[in-house]
Amino acid sequence: MILAWDDVLRGVEDPDDGHNVVLHEFAHQLDSAGGKANGVPSLGSTHRYASWTRMLERNFARFPREVRPGRPSALDPYAATNEAEFFAVATEVFFERPRALRRQYPELFAELQRYYRQDPSLRARSDPQPPT
Repeated sequence: MILAWDDVLRGVEDPDDGHNVVLHEFAHQLDSAGGKANGVPSLGSTHRYASWTRMLERNFARFPREVRPGRPSALDPYAATNEAEFFAVATEVFFERPRALRRQYPELFAELQRYYRQDPSLRARSDPQPPT
């Protein structure tokens, strides 16, 4: 993975804005570890894949219908590009704006919590409003 240093610095300037190129690109690396970036990282068990796939299908299908100018969202509209970007954008928000993600996409938050084996909402400093 190669990252532009100015993008890395910009990503850590505001740890609560939901944008972090390091987290985003790291998520792509996790997603593509199995060979194809498709929003489904390596999960281990068949049961986990079934649960993850159902969650991804429901939330990815729902998201583009909710993205409208002026309507606040925990996720950046770029997440509607494809499932791989949905996972990467959701990862950024999971770590930087966990409470907003949990409130707006509880099923997605729960799957990310199981996957990353942590709950960043317990250490979140604040709960900023989503950018408009």
